[in-house]
Amino acid sequence: MGIVKTKALARSYVWWPGVDEALEAACRACAVCASVATAPPAHAPCPWPWPDRPWSRLHVDFLGPISGMTYLIVVDACSKWIEAIQMKGTTAGAVTAELRKMWARFGLPKQIVSDNGPPFASTEFETFLKKNGVDHIFSAPYHPASNGAAENAVKICKRTIKKALKQKLYVETALSRFLIAYRNTEHYTTGDSPARILLGRSLRMRLDKLKPDRSSRAREIQRRRSEADAGDDSRRHRQLAAGESVWCRDYRSADKWLSGKVIDKLGNTDYSVKCDNGLEVHRHIGQLRRRVSDVTLDIRTPQIPTVRRSSSLIIPVEEKDEPEEGLEELAELTTPVSPAATQAASATTLSSQTPPSVSENRTCVSRPRRVVRPPVRYGFDDYA
Repeated sequence: MGIVKTKALARSYVWWPGVDEALEAACRACAVCASVATAPPAHAPCPWPWPDRPWSRLHVDFLGPISGMTYLIVVDACSKWIEAIQMKGTTAGAVTAELRKMWARFGLPKQIVSDNGPPFASTEFETFLKKNGVDHIFSAPYHPASNGAAENAVKICKRTIKKALKQKLYVETALSRFLIAYRNTEHYTTGDSPARILLGRSLRMRLDKLKPDRSSRAREIQRRRSEADAGDDSRRHRQLAAGESVWCRDYRSADKWLSGKVIDKLGNTDYSVKCDNGLEVHRHIGQLRRRVSDVTLDIRTPQIPTVRRSSSLIIPVEEKDEPEEGLEELAELTTPVSPAATQAASATTLSSQTPPSVSENRTCVSRPRRVVRPPVRYGFDDYA
């Protein structure tokens, strides 16, 4: 009847010192009672140690078969990243092939936790793990809670597959859509998404189209800067053609610039230049200047324009081909004269001139100037 009721029955008939201890020892020593006894109270959960980095400890398990399909579920203990792989078979070779593909993408883990199933307990699987330097940890047989991370991932994926079958959707499509949403969603335990912990970035989803496009904004700003630089004459885009003479920046000799010619255009701003000293260099457009070839300067005699003066108006007329008189007058104009001498000469000239008629034309070599003194009226003053 158990320890408690056995002691109550015995105390109703007999008693001696230590009767309770004796009855408890007798009941615990009974092999028949122990063989049919109930399980002890559940032990308090004991979590696995938290990994120091992502993809260091993986928990694996099988899902299914469900609707004729079996999946290999792999979950990362650090980031909670889930991988669901549809399997054609559950042999050790099939499991090894899928893990090899996965580890080629994410790298080799340090530990792997699994149950005692035939594929995981086989010699082939153990050899594969030893060659890759991976420690294998088995959970307690018939105790799925020991591999709780894998069991929880199996439960989540199994619910997704059941929903897809009920809605008559393609299972692979539904599972892929769920996994990308799950990997981008913040996890309760870690406080961050599995994708950001494992990959260091969020995965792009269709919902990201609601956010501003970063690349379009960057291209727009670059376009504005290019337009601003093109409007600045000091920073205008320059282009050179093959065979064009240039001054090339030199960093090997005392001369700062060397003469040369452009051989080829390597890019939008890069050029290959052949210097006159035989050296072929690669230079940026900012290290090149256009070089003007030697030309013969044509120095001609300056022509002095003449003007026609009628009354008090000064009207320019056509130039006359009088190089000798023009040179003499130009020399006179360029010779510095004191203001007093200028005024005296002007007074003498005006007093000696006769009043011009309306039809008389007079040429003046000097360029039109603004009249400083008031005009002299020719008339009765000359006969006074």
